[in-house]
Amino acid sequence: MELLALVPDREARVPLAAQLADALRTAARAGALRVGERLPSTRSLATDLGVSRTVTAAAYDQLLAEGWVAGRRGAGTFVVAVPPGVREPDTGPRPNPTPNRAGTVDLRPGTP
Repeated sequence: MELLALVPDREARVPLAAQLADALRTAARAGALRVGERLPSTRSLATDLGVSRTVTAAAYDQLLAEGWVAGRRGAGTFVVAVPPGVREPDTGPRPNPTPNRAGTVDLRPGTP
């Protein structure tokens, strides 16, 4: 894994753990991190990035909760897959749905 791309921005309003989790997610989406690849330990990554181990542990915990990585006791943390349903945010215009009949609710995903 290329650690040079993971440069924390201490001036940003985004917490360092969130920055790290975002960078690792982006690397997994782009294919820079492959399924089955072992991530560095939280201690070694914290040392390499010059951040607290709490920062790296929080980032790994977030990715674990989202299904991006899995930890194996004594073996490390591994990329398991891009979770199902994860896709890049859609920034294009949404089609205007047909008007609802009175009393009905549109329950399609992504509709307000």
